[in-house]
Amino acid sequence: MEDHNGIQSLPLPNAEPPEGLWPELVVNGWERAHNHAVSPDGTRVAFYWDRNGYSDLWLVNTDGCGFPQRLTFNRPFVNWWEDEPPVWSPDGKWLLYGCYTDEVSNLHLVSAEGGKPRALTELHADAAEPAFSPDGQRIAFCTYKDGATQLAVVPAEGGWVFGLTHGDLECSSPAWSPDGNQIVYHAAPQHLTKQAGVFVIASTGSEPVRLTPTDGAEYWAPSYSPDGRWIALLSNRSGYDELWLMAPDGSHLHQLSRLQQDIEDYAWSSDGRRLAAISSAQGNDHLWVIETESGTTHPVSASSGNYTMPRWIPGCDGFVVGYDSADTPPELRVFDLSARAGGKQKTLFSACAPALRRYPFITPRYVEYTSFDGWMIPSFLYWPAAPPADRRGYPAIVYPHGGPTAEYDLHWDPVRQYFVAKGYVVLCPNYRGSTGYGRLFKEANLFDWGGGDLKDCLYGADRLADESLIDRRRIAIWGQSYGAYLAQLALCKDPEYRFRCAVALYGDSHLKTSWALGDHSGRQDVEWQMGAPGPNQARYEAASPLNFVERIRAPLLLLHGERDARVHVHESRQMAEALKRANKTFEYKTYPDEGHGFAQPANALDALLRIERFLDWHLL
Repeated sequence: MEDHNGIQSLPLPNAEPPEGLWPELVVNGWERAHNHAVSPDGTRVAFYWDRNGYSDLWLVNTDGCGFPQRLTFNRPFVNWWEDEPPVWSPDGKWLLYGCYTDEVSNLHLVSAEGGKPRALTELHADAAEPAFSPDGQRIAFCTYKDGATQLAVVPAEGGWVFGLTHGDLECSSPAWSPDGNQIVYHAAPQHLTKQAGVFVIASTGSEPVRLTPTDGAEYWAPSYSPDGRWIALLSNRSGYDELWLMAPDGSHLHQLSRLQQDIEDYAWSSDGRRLAAISSAQGNDHLWVIETESGTTHPVSASSGNYTMPRWIPGCDGFVVGYDSADTPPELRVFDLSARAGGKQKTLFSACAPALRRYPFITPRYVEYTSFDGWMIPSFLYWPAAPPADRRGYPAIVYPHGGPTAEYDLHWDPVRQYFVAKGYVVLCPNYRGSTGYGRLFKEANLFDWGGGDLKDCLYGADRLADESLIDRRRIAIWGQSYGAYLAQLALCKDPEYRFRCAVALYGDSHLKTSWALGDHSGRQDVEWQMGAPGPNQARYEAASPLNFVERIRAPLLLLHGERDARVHVHESRQMAEALKRANKTFEYKTYPDEGHGFAQPANALDALLRIERFLDWHLL
C-alpha cells in the first residue's frame, strides 16, 4: 500500500550518489554471517548466512580450508538479533534449528553431512532456544502455553512433547546439567518490572526451585560448567551485567568478574577452567578470558568493533566469534590463544563486494552531551570527510536506535555511512534506557517511555546545532522500531520544533494498540517496562504519538512491513490515516512480504531510495 498527503518528495536533479558508493552496493554488496555454533569435535562451525532474502544454514571448517557447505535451502529470513544459533547433537551428527512456516517457528533436524531436514515439532506457537540433553536423546526448548512461555521436552527422534513448567512465569534459556538429570533456566514474572531469577527443575518434571535470591536484582543466562560443579550466570546486582558463579543448589553465589562493564555474552571452555566473555564499554566491545577459580581476568587483544557469541573450539586453545565494525562487514573470526600463536586471529568467513571493502568508511567518534536534567548521554557522531556542499553548512540526522534496551555501537552500518558520504552529519544517541552503560542507565526509562529518552534525542539535536558547520535549520530525525516511535514523538511533543522532517520505519504510534496487536515477546517487553495497560492507561495515552498528531508541523515518512509480528502494520496505517485527517504532510508505504525489518533485497533498496529522496528533498 502507498499513500501520501501534501507535497510529495521528488528526486533532486543535483543529488548524486557519493563517488564509489551507490544504493545497490550498500544494500546488495554484502551478506551477513551470524549465530554460529562450533561442532563437538572442533572441526566445523555452523552458521546462518543471509542471502537473497533467506537465512540458510551453512558449515565452514575451523581451519579455514575448503568451501562453505550449504545444509538448508530457502529457510525464511530471520533478523540476526532475533535468530537463535543452531545446536549440534553431542555426537556431532545432527544440527537442530528453528524454521518458520506459516508464521510459526518449529524445530527441525538436518544431518551435518547433508540431506533433507525433518520437522521435529509441529506446534501452534514458536519452539525456541532448543538444547540437546548430554546423551542426545532429548531436547529441551521454550514455547508459549497457557498464557506464558513454558519449558518443554521432546524426544530427539520426534514424538510427544512433554511440558515441564506450567505456571505464569516467563521461562527462557534452558541448559542441561552434565548428567542430564536437571535443567536450569531463568524466569521472570509477567506484568511487572522484569525481575528474572534462575530456577532448576528435574528433566523428567518436578516442582521448580528458585536458586537465586529475590533481592531486586536480575539473574539470567545460566549455564553449567562441563564438570557440573558450578553454574555460571549473569546478574546486574553490582550495577553492571557481570559474571557470577554458584553451586548447583544455589549456594556459594559470588561475583566472578569485576570489569564494571556490561557483559553481553560468555561461554565455558571445554575443561571448565576458564570462561570467554564479551563486554561493552562506550560502544566498543572487549574480549576477555576469566579464570573460574580465581576470577583472574585476562584481556584478549582484539580490533575495535562489535563482537558476538564467543564459542570455544574443543581440543584447541581458542574460540570463534562473530565480528563487525564501522569499516568491516560481518564475518566469523577465530582467536588462537595458544602460546605459539600469541593470540593470533584469522577470518573464517566473510561475504562482501570488493568495492565495499576498499571504500574509506568513517569510524564514528564517541561523544557525550548533557541532557535536560544533567545526565550525560553517550553517542556516536559521524562526520563527513568532505567539507559542506555550500555555505549553509552540513544537514544533519539524529538516529535513535531501536529496543529500547539496546545500544548503538561500533558496528557495521553501511546505510548510515551512505548518508555521511552524501554530506550528512549523523548523531546516534544512546538515550537513557540503552544497554552497555550499567543498570542505572538501562533502567532510567522504566515507566517513562517517550519522556526522558525523547528529551535525550531532542538535546541531541541541540548538540548538533551547536556545531558551527551544521545548519540547525536542516536537522532530521530517523529511527526504526522504538527509534521510529521516538521519531514520531519528536514531531509531536517538541515545543521548539527542532526537526525539519522525520523518517519512521515500523514504529509504534499508539502503545496500547501496539501492545494488543503485537506478538507475545513484544507485549511482555511493554508490560515489563511500562506496566500493564489497564492500570496504566494514562501513562500509555500520554506516551502515544497518535494522540498528538495535531501538533505536527514537519513532513513524516512512514515505512512498514505488512507481516510485522512485533509492531503490527496497523501502527503506521492508523498514523497515516490520522495525518491525512489533520491535513499533515506525510508519505506512507508498506511492503506485503516483509516483517519487522526489510529482508528482500528489492524492498530494502526501495526503502533506501525513498528515504534518500525524502531527506534530500526536505534537507538539501
